Amino acid sequence: MDEEDSRALKRLNESLEDKAAKKKKLDEEVKELKRHLQIMPNDEDDVYTEATPLALKVPVIDYEIYNEHNKP
Repeated sequence: MDEEDSRALKRLNESLEDKAAKKKKLDEEVKELKRHLQIMPNDEDDVYTEATPLALKVPVIDYEIYNEHNKP
């Protein structure tokens, strides 16, 4: 049983070491990518677009209800 326990502990330690190594490698890659990533403002693009409204709301003043009697 001691041998089996020691094997299990070795596997557990190796997997923890592997996870730590992978995390370290990913962190380094993230740092490298962030170093290369820069947002450059583009002030040369002066585009003016004129928007036309698709619908206009007309104010309703003095309305009257009209009933039609269309019975046959």
